[in-house]
Amino acid sequence: MNMPFVEPIKKRRLPRHFVIYLLVAIVVLLLMTFIIVRATRPSLPFHLSDYEESLRKGDYTRVYEIYNSTRLKRSELSGRLSSKTTQKLIKEADALIERIESDTMKRSLELLARAFDGTALSDEDIARIELDASIAGATMTSFIEEKTHFYLSEEIEENVYLSFMEQMARVPIFSHEYSQVIEKSEVLQKVREKLESANKAAREGIYHSEAESIRRLLASSEVAGFDHVVMYLEQRMAKARQSFYEEQMPYIRSDVEHNRTYDAQLKIKRMSGWFPDDELLNKYESICRERTPENIRNWNGPVEHIAIKPLIADSDRAFDNDRYAEAADRDLLLVVEFQRILEKLYERNYVLVDGRSFVSNEGIAIAVPCPEGKKPLCLVLDDFFSSEARVESGIASRLDLDEDGRIVGVVRDRNGTERMDRLFSAIGVVEEFIDSHPDFSFNGATGTISVVAMNGLFGYPLTDAQDQHWRDDASAYGFNTLKAIETNLDANNKKVKALLSALELRNWRIANGSYSRLAMDRASLQSISEDISKIEEFVEPVTGKLTILHYPYGIHVEFDKKKTALLAEHGYSVLSGYGTSIYSHQERGYVYVSKTLLSGQALRRPREHGINRFLKGADILDHANRP
Repeated sequence: MNMPFVEPIKKRRLPRHFVIYLLVAIVVLLLMTFIIVRATRPSLPFHLSDYEESLRKGDYTRVYEIYNSTRLKRSELSGRLSSKTTQKLIKEADALIERIESDTMKRSLELLARAFDGTALSDEDIARIELDASIAGATMTSFIEEKTHFYLSEEIEENVYLSFMEQMARVPIFSHEYSQVIEKSEVLQKVREKLESANKAAREGIYHSEAESIRRLLASSEVAGFDHVVMYLEQRMAKARQSFYEEQMPYIRSDVEHNRTYDAQLKIKRMSGWFPDDELLNKYESICRERTPENIRNWNGPVEHIAIKPLIADSDRAFDNDRYAEAADRDLLLVVEFQRILEKLYERNYVLVDGRSFVSNEGIAIAVPCPEGKKPLCLVLDDFFSSEARVESGIASRLDLDEDGRIVGVVRDRNGTERMDRLFSAIGVVEEFIDSHPDFSFNGATGTISVVAMNGLFGYPLTDAQDQHWRDDASAYGFNTLKAIETNLDANNKKVKALLSALELRNWRIANGSYSRLAMDRASLQSISEDISKIEEFVEPVTGKLTILHYPYGIHVEFDKKKTALLAEHGYSVLSGYGTSIYSHQERGYVYVSKTLLSGQALRRPREHGINRFLKGADILDHANRP
């Protein structure tokens, strides 16, 4: 079909030169992209090879340029988005910086060591130290301050120190500070003399004395304006205080955990104002203020001691008219009677104090801290051991722990069944009373347990010999109750250690009541020595060193100086026997104290036994359960 009105379209070709221009433009664009990418791609300005070349040439100006440029670039790379390339460059920069710093510190210390050894430094050496200070300044300062410490600690001579400081004063960057040392050498000598006490304390590890000596020196006018010495003294005082803090904090923590808040408070006061922002120290200080009486005075006279023997936990069994009933009625207390005694003592303003609070570690009598308006009292759980005769008297056969970790007494009935209760032992009675009357105990004090160890500890034989002694003693008195009981010494040792941990937590002290309940007034020196040896061999490995001895049966040997000297030589700095009044006296290496035994007989004859000063026996006696 003819379409006369439509003009045919002809294809037009691009000019050849246009294609050439397009290809050239693409090449240029790619080249520019490559240049831009290459220019913006991260890289380091210098490499390890550049640094090593500068060292070979001795061009230290370039070394510092490499160091500063690399550090600047490293800082810049840290601000970029992380990538493998960036991380690789940062690692390379760190290695280069570390290498330069290490070499510079080594070179600087070699120069300073030469100067200290007396070698005169050249002007070139001084210039090198000046330049190196920009990299190793802290290391140099530490080296120089160490020599100041050696001088002031009397470890190097004055001429050696001053000669070294004269060379350091030539270095422009150190000139102002160390020229002052040369100019004030006489003052420096006086400071050294006055630091003698601090130096002695430091050598002996007495950090508080060191810190206080330095504090007093800093407060004097002699060191005012002496910047180098002031800085040294401040740093040394801070170090001594920190050392004292680290030494004392475990003790403070332990004191607070054991409710010995008065002791903890004394330790904290020694650091008063040193660490105002220390949260843990402030926490302990707050606890101590809350638990410790505000007004404390020193009690300078004798300290009252009362003693009781193991409590009767089962009165029906104790007073069943057998051959032990009379002794139980005479010597022992019932649980309710002991509770009444504690109540009367509390009403009369007695407060429990530790069994060693009145004597120093050297055996010298000292004043006893005591709350204002209170009278200090030491409680002794005397003659503490288990036997079948005692079980038959209604006494707990052993101690144990309840589910809360508290000490309980365990009563073994005639049919072999056991009952346990906190109140079956005087330990639990005391702890329960303190729980409800916390002000009856000062500084966490409870009492002293005077153990007799021939049958073991707390009702648990710890050796074959102790187990056999218990069984032989039972057989001698006609008891067959132990035949069916097997002894596991390993389990017993673990149990006793657990009991001792619980007792230690409540501040009970363990004392020696003699291993074999030896009547020391009639015993020979050899027998006493052998008895002590058994305590040291079989008891102290689990209890720790014992320093208190309560004479068996309360019969002292103060009239026999050879015997008391023997006891003192073995570390017993408190010796105690029965008496009817408050009494103590100082002897060589120990303090003797008299303790009053509270018993059934004492309650019936209070005047004869000297207990009227504490209570009225008639108010205490449990007539309903006694014969």
